Amino acid sequence: MNATTVTTPSELEIRVERIFDAPRAHVFSVWTDPKLIPEWWGDGTVVEEMDVRPGGKYRFRTSFGVVEGEYRALDAPELLVQTFQNHVQTLEFEDLGERTKLTQTMHFATTEERDATMRYGVEEGAKGGFARIDALLERLLDASPPTTAHERKRDQ
Repeated sequence: MNATTVTTPSELEIRVERIFDAPRAHVFSVWTDPKLIPEWWGDGTVVEEMDVRPGGKYRFRTSFGVVEGEYRALDAPELLVQTFQNHVQTLEFEDLGERTKLTQTMHFATTEERDATMRYGVEEGAKGGFARIDALLERLLDASPPTTAHERKRDQ
């Protein structure tokens, strides 16, 4: 399994970095295809809404409650910016050929919110989720080429 790095580059940010052993389009699809979300979010997650475009909303029902937010920016398959709970999350997908580097930067309004999120277990949560993503990516690599929500809308 690839290493997950969690840092606090500023008083208002948490950064999580991870390399996945899959092409960028596959990794990007894990965050943007509503059929794939339950596979790595787990815990009986149901995608109730997922409109992957700037201004679009998402809403997932999990065994821990409802998670909802808004997509702020999208540049498939390189960038996804969304609100998530108490912060704005920027996901950058760097093409490394057959591998992809994910840089996830969480920006908070206050240092207290950032610190509370760190105490909540960002690193452990990321590692658990990324392990499930690794398994999902293995299955995707054995299947057909990925399509992003953006590509599906374009092709319709």
